Amino acid sequence: MQAWLEWLRELARVVEMVPLGRSIAQAVMVYAAFFLVVVLAERRAGADTARYRSRHFANDVVYTLFYKGGFYNVLLLAAATNALGPWLDVVRLDLLRGLPWYVGLAIFWIGGDFVMYWWHRFQHANRYMWALHSVHHSQVHLNLFTASRRHPVENLMLDVLIFVGLFHTVLGIPTRGWMPLAVAITCVTAIQHADLDWRFGPLYRLIVSPRFHAFHHSADPAHANANYGFLLSTWDYLFGTAVPEQARPRRYGVDGVDFHESLVRQLADPFRLMWRWSRRPTAPPAPATAAGQADAAGTPHAPGA
Repeated sequence: MQAWLEWLRELARVVEMVPLGRSIAQAVMVYAAFFLVVVLAERRAGADTARYRSRHFANDVVYTLFYKGGFYNVLLLAAATNALGPWLDVVRLDLLRGLPWYVGLAIFWIGGDFVMYWWHRFQHANRYMWALHSVHHSQVHLNLFTASRRHPVENLMLDVLIFVGLFHTVLGIPTRGWMPLAVAITCVTAIQHADLDWRFGPLYRLIVSPRFHAFHHSADPAHANANYGFLLSTWDYLFGTAVPEQARPRRYGVDGVDFHESLVRQLADPFRLMWRWSRRPTAPPAPATAAGQADAAGTPHAPGA
């Protein structure tokens, strides 16, 4: 028994469980306060808060609790990164070492967001990546927790890219510093999915606002394959993927993607779509103006590049 306890203590030390756990506790308090403020803002703006009593919202809560509640990002991702430290250190670049904090922060936000813009475009351009990403777009009632509605495989790839690849390897940010950044990213992406018609005034062409991101989730084919920006909307205007300013869309989701708000379907159906598309390797992708529309067999196409 003593040997077992010693092994657990050593494991906790290696994966830095104490500082990671402390970060989680602080993050939960920030999340709770932020979500309360935004929900009150939605009510004041006259938004339909009935969505927070629907199964759609309940499923988004499940995703959020799993990804943001500590089990996934601490016990799996950060702890595994700490345990693999000696091997990852061989390829670490630590680009922020020796730089003033404000310079490092600028590099993180701008460089990281540039990478995320192109990653997001790839998710929509590649039919197999789209099969996974379609889970996120299956929500027809956008809410604060929709940002966490992602297939586990997609989320793992995204987090390995951001946290292990960008934060740890390229920039050299230790795992105990991930949580404050994760809190900031979570709050920003959460408000993008809120039922608020905020455009952030003159910052509309710089920062992704709820109105800007609403077009990315629009079910209108005229809005397909656009507004990919993760935190900055600048990239969409720079690379020609921004929807011209207009009234906020009225309908969300993707025609042809219907998982019936079943978590089992949302986990399994992307692989069913991959299997179906793999049997039609020469099938052309859907045109950019009809991303996600169903084909004659009722299967949603992967969006065109």
